[in-house]
Amino acid sequence: MHNRGMTEEHSLRRRRKATRREEILAAAHQAFVESSFDSVAMGDIARRADCVEGTIYTYFKNKRALFDAVLAQFYDRLIAEIQPNVQAVTGTRDRLVYLVARHLQIALDEPGLARLITREARSDSLYRGSELHRLNRRYSQCMMLVLQEGQSRGEIKAGVDIKLLRDLIFGGLEHVSWNALAQGQRLDPGKRAAQLVDLLMAGCLVREEDGLGTRIERIEAQLALLVAAPPSGASAARKGAVAALRVASSSRSR
Repeated sequence: MHNRGMTEEHSLRRRRKATRREEILAAAHQAFVESSFDSVAMGDIARRADCVEGTIYTYFKNKRALFDAVLAQFYDRLIAEIQPNVQAVTGTRDRLVYLVARHLQIALDEPGLARLITREARSDSLYRGSELHRLNRRYSQCMMLVLQEGQSRGEIKAGVDIKLLRDLIFGGLEHVSWNALAQGQRLDPGKRAAQLVDLLMAGCLVREEDGLGTRIERIEAQLALLVAAPPSGASAARKGAVAALRVASSSRSR
């Protein structure tokens, strides 16, 4: 009976410790999103968590470790939600629309956190190599996998630089989100996501009408323009382009 009582007491302490950690994280989350990393004091977080400041250091080495834990908790939950959901969607375009819409939803659900992450990523000279950098890379990997799979299935043109495309998407998302937050705009994540993806992917997705006949027509149109150019404009480069287009047109016609 004595051993059983000790075990139950130990289990209760562990549960209480886990609960206290969650309370501190929740208090820190609220404090950081309402202000900024630099301006938040550990004493303020302790008051919000209804504990003494020393208790916080039992769980977290310093304010930076606590801040990193707040970010990690947010990203862990977000990625755990996204990964199975994106796999349930078929087609590269629709997967991208889902990811973009979910990203934009953050600005609606967590505007303070969205501002905080953007501010820290922009202003912190130690961003590269930081926990936030690591978390952002892990999060962006969801997008990279969709783009890589889309290219391997032939839905994205083979010559497209996937990393550059990823950067364009996230760059556009940051601009749209930041403008909405700064101007107090109410976004429609689904509608804006479809607009962004269609705009960015217009030159990257392989379209059904881009069949052999269409590609030959484009090559022949370019060839006609080059041949019709004034003789004075002829050069070695022009002659080489004409020859290359003729070869390409001939080979595709076979």
